[in-house]
Amino acid sequence: MISLILLSAGEGKRFGKKKQFEKLLGKPIYMHSLERLLDTFDETLLVLSQEDMDSVSVPQKVKKVLGGKERQDSVFNALLESGGDVVVIHDCARPFASKELFYKVAQLGDHDGKICGVPVRDTVKKVFQDTVLETIDRSGLWLSQTPQAFKRSVLLECHLRSKEEGFLSTDDAQLLERYGYKVGIVLGEFTNIKITYPEDLLLAESVGKLLGYC
Repeated sequence: MISLILLSAGEGKRFGKKKQFEKLLGKPIYMHSLERLLDTFDETLLVLSQEDMDSVSVPQKVKKVLGGKERQDSVFNALLESGGDVVVIHDCARPFASKELFYKVAQLGDHDGKICGVPVRDTVKKVFQDTVLETIDRSGLWLSQTPQAFKRSVLLECHLRSKEEGFLSTDDAQLLERYGYKVGIVLGEFTNIKITYPEDLLLAESVGKLLGYC
């Protein structure tokens, strides 16, 4: 059994408000992922903040889960509510990830987790304040995306261990890396953009139209 966890409980601090409810091509950003992926896996969980739990309507087959203070807390809450042997986790701020990408990361093979990502294209500089310190060799550097998939038992163990240590990760794969588990990677999609700042909506509108989501 595979459980899909859609994260939509963020406060949108860098965006200035809750971006997941901003309209993109005629619908809230979170709805792009929810509608496209509704019947993709055995169960779908949508993680929401406390104030949105009652106001957001979802199809009957979708389970609403209360989010936490941090992204990591929200994932942990959803893990406790999920029933799958494998969990696939996705940030709703990435509205254009294809179904094929979800299927690819869900095939774990001999890995404990699998992520998608794209190779770094630009020259990378290490900077301190307003001074360039050095150029970083970009070979072997990838930008991580979601969806990411994991054995539920392994990810839950890593979350429990990180809670004991007070360690916060930027994504779930970092927890597996920290505790010595094997994480695989598949090629992601350059159109799988993340909406973080208001100006990202302009790019997202263009990408969505090119992909035929309008």
